Amino acid sequence: MVSRPQVEVARATGIVGDRYADGTGYWKDSRVSRDLTLVEGEVIDDLCTTHGIDLQPGDTRRNITTRAVRLDELLGRPFWIGGFVLAEGTGPCEPCRHLEELTGERLVRPMIHRGGLRARALRGGTIRVGDTIETADVHDGVGVLVVRRGRVLLSRRLAPHGAGTWAPPGGKPLAGESTLECAARELAEETGLVAGQGIIVGESVDGFPESRQVFRTSFVLVADVSGDPQTREPDKHGPWEWLAWQALPAPFASLVASGWSVPATH
Repeated sequence: MVSRPQVEVARATGIVGDRYADGTGYWKDSRVSRDLTLVEGEVIDDLCTTHGIDLQPGDTRRNITTRAVRLDELLGRPFWIGGFVLAEGTGPCEPCRHLEELTGERLVRPMIHRGGLRARALRGGTIRVGDTIETADVHDGVGVLVVRRGRVLLSRRLAPHGAGTWAPPGGKPLAGESTLECAARELAEETGLVAGQGIIVGESVDGFPESRQVFRTSFVLVADVSGDPQTREPDKHGPWEWLAWQALPAPFASLVASGWSVPATH
């Protein structure tokens, strides 16, 4: 374990150069995320003062050590680290016999339920010593996938929120509005297109550093769409363009990575 003043984090991979990001870690179970592992510095202090176990932060085999952060409160929640990295707590990182073998200390009992947190990296960037951690409120969103001959309808955002990024038609559901109802309404409002029944095909969690907002977006694939899309809200987005599915820009790469692809009939 090496202490660094800053590290680079890759989305859905983890810290660049870390053993688990490289696929060489001790544990091979891919059912749990090991993009990031965090431990409270206060736990390390207590191991010394209460149990006489003197460990340095890296000795715990966690790759981020925190101060004044309750990691159990981040379980199941997205949170920002520094200015750009977005993570989501996926499960506790309990101590194990392997950790005892590496350190030569009896750690399982004093660290039980205090071993730290596992998290998946939702957005990459740089983490520096001294960066803050803050929880993020998650908003529901809907994206409408209109597909023709393997290409998807997208445009660049112009509004301050997410400016410069690519997005399909979509938005936030109104009160009492279902995901499919929202998809049909937003498609008509933004493009003038009317579609047949849609189906939900995937989901992504995406963060926007400039606003610190996080959206959990449900993607709806619609059928029976004819005509040409119109730019009905030019203050919010640029002209609509058809882009190849396998070259979709972020944040839609997450939907591609999930294994879902454009049906052959589209």
